Amino acid sequence: MKTSFKTLSVTYDDGLVHLEINQPPSNRMNSLFFNELSSLVDELCKKDGISAIVISGKGRHFSSGADLDDLLQKAVHPEKELSSSGTFSFFERNHFSFLYFEELNIPVISAIRGVCLGSAMELALFSHFRFCSEDAVMGLPESTFNLIPGIGGTSHLIKLAGLAKGLELVLHGEMFSAADALQYGIVDKILPRKEVVPFALEFAKKISVNYYKEKKTLYLNSAA
Repeated sequence: MKTSFKTLSVTYDDGLVHLEINQPPSNRMNSLFFNELSSLVDELCKKDGISAIVISGKGRHFSSGADLDDLLQKAVHPEKELSSSGTFSFFERNHFSFLYFEELNIPVISAIRGVCLGSAMELALFSHFRFCSEDAVMGLPESTFNLIPGIGGTSHLIKLAGLAKGLELVLHGEMFSAADALQYGIVDKILPRKEVVPFALEFAKKISVNYYKEKKTLYLNSAA
């Protein structure tokens, strides 16, 4: 079974959900993407039998992150993003969508190839596991645009990399390599580019039975 949005491609395979950001080549995250992601989360909340989720990007890159013009409009005029009932802003909806993946009691895995920046990096940080290609480039560059990560990236990066390194990466907006990400504890495994997504899908199937998030190290050791 396959459900397609304009910016997302979602494949259901016997309980395994493969979510692809589908705006190649850069897979930029614009307002339509975030709206469709929110709709997808609503759809997934109503589905039974989901055993694992793998997130990747269509083509060469995971994603270059949020569309800057869109992001600046939302940041400068947040009141325009409130619904008629004044409920959720753009950033609050996005945070809810990302939080959905983190709080699931099934494995959620980001398979990162190429560029993974900004909001895309934040999405990956909300996953339980992150596997990346040898040529992957990651980072939270928001500070270079006089912004800060708006969907929880700061706290999640600090949790993984530690306070000093996490703050350094956020405040300087530095991009870092796959090797650096592994050293900092941000990714769990580096693979050849062609193997990243297939490995993530097989890993998801393997660990989905009786999955416990607290046993992350055990699952990684079993896949070594």
